[in-house]
Amino acid sequence: MPPRQNAVAPGDVGKRVSFQYELPNGYVGEAVGILEAWDEPANTYLVRNRDGELVRVPALGVRYGKVIGR
Repeated sequence: MPPRQNAVAPGDVGKRVSFQYELPNGYVGEAVGILEAWDEPANTYLVRNRDGELVRVPALGVRYGKVIGR
């Protein structure tokens, strides 16, 4: 398994981000959009994608995360 690299922090709310993360079924998901919130109790990032959907990205499943345009 490749090393995990997550450069996104809860303080990056409002910035455009990109995540690649593991799904519970073993597949890999991707989320690109504005980081809307950090749900600390659930340890989850909330990303608003271009379709306006809110995508939940579990921090423990993140393989790669970055702020776009940094």
